[in-house]
Amino acid sequence: MSTARECPMCGEFMRLVTREVVSRVPGTMQEIKQPVREWVCPECDFFEEAEAGDGEA
Repeated sequence: MSTARECPMCGEFMRLVTREVVSRVPGTMQEIKQPVREWVCPECDFFEEAEAGDGEA
């Protein structure tokens, strides 16, 4: 699949972005880091979570 998708809001091409979300466990200093993949439109800031297999060659 490609690494671009058309935005449903404005029609521009969206990009597949991978970022790390850090969550803290209450009452401890422990942090849980999870990678999150999202389709993000640079034009209108619309985003949606990527599904399994999106963007893979």
